[in-house]
Amino acid sequence: MLTRREFIGAAMGAAVAPHAFALPADRFRWSINTNMFTPLKPHPETGLKMAARFGFHGVEPWANQMQTYLSQPPEVFKKLLDEAGVGISSIASGGEYFDTSKLKATLDDHAANAKFGSYFGITALKANLNNRLGPENLSPANGRILAKNLNEVGKRTLEHGVKFAFHPHAWTIVERKPEVEMILEMTDPKLVFLTLDTCHASVGGMEPATFARDHYPRIAHLHFKDTLPVWSAAKGWSGPAPNEEEEIKIAKQHGLAPSRHAIYQSFGAGGVDFPALIRVLRERQYDGWISLDFNAVDLPPGVSVEQEMTAHRKYLVETLQATMKR
Repeated sequence: MLTRREFIGAAMGAAVAPHAFALPADRFRWSINTNMFTPLKPHPETGLKMAARFGFHGVEPWANQMQTYLSQPPEVFKKLLDEAGVGISSIASGGEYFDTSKLKATLDDHAANAKFGSYFGITALKANLNNRLGPENLSPANGRILAKNLNEVGKRTLEHGVKFAFHPHAWTIVERKPEVEMILEMTDPKLVFLTLDTCHASVGGMEPATFARDHYPRIAHLHFKDTLPVWSAAKGWSGPAPNEEEEIKIAKQHGLAPSRHAIYQSFGAGGVDFPALIRVLRERQYDGWISLDFNAVDLPPGVSVEQEMTAHRKYLVETLQATMKR
């Protein structure tokens, strides 16, 4: 298994690699989280241009990073995207689903984000859920409350033609395979969908390709990032997500810089079988977005955003035969 630094080193010089391996029949499009570009100023303008330069079709901005634009007519942000030559895949959102004093704000925020995003043609609104509730977490009673509120959000976003796609995520109320399947069972399949994140699915005990095959109709959006083999569901990991101390311990064992985000790894770490997942998506003729969900704060010391983007593109084009914009 290549270390992250070795993988990035092997990728250098590939930023403008020809896409001889591209599959023109692919209907899905590639985007990247704007968190990848936070060191580049001005943000997000510089990052939008870099995403386009590396051949991405779009970006996935976080709502809390673009309040300036969300408060203006969408034409303002569209002008910025058009100048860079990219679109947006979704608007990453968050919310509170159990505190009744905050629930209305969650409903209103998701509806507003869906309305704004619909102007750009997004089809799914990716949304994180709140933190775990303690030992009982998703008891049947809590599951019913969550399902009811997710259905309500789904009604609000569909008014704008946008599917509500909650994000199973480590350390949140829906993290592990039984929890995900409980909520899928309890919610209305016409109102509630999910964002399948390859890293978080693995850490939650789900093998991404198998999960995608079993639950394909409920998948409206995807996040791609790798994890270490120790957290691979295909190799027997079943969760729960490690705590900060455990993450740091595993990172040291693998010769990585100690990190509280050691579960998050770039392509090539070996914990996720991306070719298997891509095969499923191609078989089903997936026509939505796949967003690379990487964050600049997780880069190893000495690795630049430019180097990381070069490695991303090389993996997509050469290993996954991705169809990039150029």
